[in-house]
Amino acid sequence: MRHQGRLCRVVLILSLAAVASAAAAGEWTWESLVVSYGERDEGRREAERLRDLLLAEAPREEAYLLWEGLLLPEEPRARASRALALVEALFPEGDPARWEEVGGFWNPQEIPLCLAALDAVYGAALALADLPGKGGPYLASMLLRRLLQSPRARIHAFMTAPPVYGRLVARVPSYGPPWPRGEMKGSFPVACPVRGWVSQERALTLDMTFLDGYGRIASGLGSYAWDRERGRIYRVRDGRKRIWWWLND
Repeated sequence: MRHQGRLCRVVLILSLAAVASAAAAGEWTWESLVVSYGERDEGRREAERLRDLLLAEAPREEAYLLWEGLLLPEEPRARASRALALVEALFPEGDPARWEEVGGFWNPQEIPLCLAALDAVYGAALALADLPGKGGPYLASMLLRRLLQSPRARIHAFMTAPPVYGRLVARVPSYGPPWPRGEMKGSFPVACPVRGWVSQERALTLDMTFLDGYGRIASGLGSYAWDRERGRIYRVRDGRKRIWWWLND
């Protein structure tokens, strides 16, 4: 029921945005308005049915294995069900708008969950866009719209995004304002293990993105540095000299 409520709210927002945009341009007649609402309502119903079916078909695997399987050479439906199950596993209540609440790591690999969550949304949207009918593209659009509701996700998943985002923009209908267009950097999947060390100074010089101790995007400096360009994450050395005091028994 909660998921259906969120879907309905998203559909209403998308519909109102599209109506306002077209009305401002003087493009609407009463007939076109009726047709547009009918198409969106049909798309919403198909998206709801499709989501439930795909989650029922998803492999019963741990979240880490679902993430590992995002690049398997499977049919779009299998890829979509896997990615949607990962969205459900990583986001609170399965809602991408709550991306900033996603924290922690998969251990012992030490892979930040917040970055794996972006992979889940990208992967689901790509696979859904390939499905026949209106439900797949509509559900893909709804997932991306929800992710856009997170202010930090707008910056780190849309204004800066892996090249695969260009395919999403071209294939997933916006059903509202155009998708943000920003800098393409890095690769998909974006999540990767923490490996090695880097100084704060070098991380700043190379314009790395800092992550806090929970693997989430940091407001300033952080415990980890994410080099998006090279697809690597490092532990950060702050460069301060340390004095060790040895105590005798």
